[in-house]
Amino acid sequence: MLYLSTRGGEKNVSFSSAVLNGLANDGGLYVPENFPFFSEKDLKDLSHLDYPNLAYEVTKNFISSSDIPHDKYKEICLKTYDDQFSKKIIDFSMLNDNEYILNLFHGPTLAFKDYALQLLGNIYEYILEKNKINLTIIGATSGDTGSAAIYGCSKSKKVNMFILFPHEKVSEIQRRQMTTFNSKNVYTIAVKGNFDDCQKLVKDFFKSNERKELKLAAINSINWVRIMGQIVYYFWSYFRVSKTNERINFVVPTGNFGNVYAGYVSKRMGLPIDKLVICSNKNDILTRFFESGKMVTQETIKTLSPSMDIQVSSNFERLLYHFFKKPLKIQNIFRDLEEKGIFEVDTNTLNSLKIYFKYGRLNDEDTLNAMKTIHNKFNLIIDPHTAVGYAVGKKILAENMKRIYLATAHHSKFIDSVKKVVEEKIKLPESIEGVLKKKEDFYILNNELTDFIKFVKERSGTT
Repeated sequence: MLYLSTRGGEKNVSFSSAVLNGLANDGGLYVPENFPFFSEKDLKDLSHLDYPNLAYEVTKNFISSSDIPHDKYKEICLKTYDDQFSKKIIDFSMLNDNEYILNLFHGPTLAFKDYALQLLGNIYEYILEKNKINLTIIGATSGDTGSAAIYGCSKSKKVNMFILFPHEKVSEIQRRQMTTFNSKNVYTIAVKGNFDDCQKLVKDFFKSNERKELKLAAINSINWVRIMGQIVYYFWSYFRVSKTNERINFVVPTGNFGNVYAGYVSKRMGLPIDKLVICSNKNDILTRFFESGKMVTQETIKTLSPSMDIQVSSNFERLLYHFFKKPLKIQNIFRDLEEKGIFEVDTNTLNSLKIYFKYGRLNDEDTLNAMKTIHNKFNLIIDPHTAVGYAVGKKILAENMKRIYLATAHHSKFIDSVKKVVEEKIKLPESIEGVLKKKEDFYILNNELTDFIKFVKERSGTT
């Protein structure tokens, strides 16, 4: 499998290069030249596999054996979904015959990002050892990506990591999972701004002259492995709730569109998905786009679901590339978004996109109400992001439509919100109790690219 840039500047890129580069040199995102496809018979054969072996079978065709021999890649998958996850790896909360909550919080940082970032970390480790190179990993997080990346990718001695998060705009536990890791090769940085500011700093750093000198790599969902790793749980969950070739819906709280895009790729690979429901909080840039055909950035609003407090959904670029297949058009669209804060698609394109997606939004008050409803009705505690998904899915989908709600994080990561709707004392997981007792260590920087570059160079020993 080879890769290309959505903006046309790179073609015939190997898997290893796509992983190590993260962002293409022309500013575009890497996508595979084609998607592997599974027939109905193939899906039946896959349906009986456990999670580690399913991960291997579903994703192996994205990787050329010259990059990673398939026997080695299978070892990576078995290693990834072993001792870093609980014995469950993944499980469901069944609400009724048509409604299931997919619990994606059995990894080391209790968030869905673990499923891809543990895989990315092990792939990095293999490629770096094979090629005898070192990397400087930079990433932006609205909460969960940072800790998952640190736990997944910092184990290699050939890596220095620099993780940006918006100052005072993530939950305390999300912050502490990053700032208490205590590793000499990990630097956590609070940026005076929002997540989009952090994400822009990362992308602009990749465009700078220092990219090659520092051997920059990415852990955000701009890195293809992030998408590849998330595809697996769509297949796993489908097999466990569906009848043969039954079309079901996935309800996904999202900001950066990576989790929804992984569902779209799964559908392109042959999984019988009906609709992907895009669920937004008040930072509803994706919902507004599907309502109007216009993507317009606005001021980011702080909400109870901070991982969705985003106004620039990077992975949407990948989606539009698949529909247009015109790199120059993609360049122009995202230049307009960056420079003018707006782009628009024609009615035909919008209608074509709507074949795949439904969409909706939820405010904070209704988020708390959804959390309370779930707790009272099913004796379950969910986090605010999952609550957004649940409430939007209930509004958008008919009762007889089978759906899987993606629970993107453990409720304990947002304990302040949970306490507003759950009266009894909440027992925290041991890992969470641990980070609350540890001393924090992080830096605070202005939202300035020159400051960020200087910081990285000084600690990488290149100044």
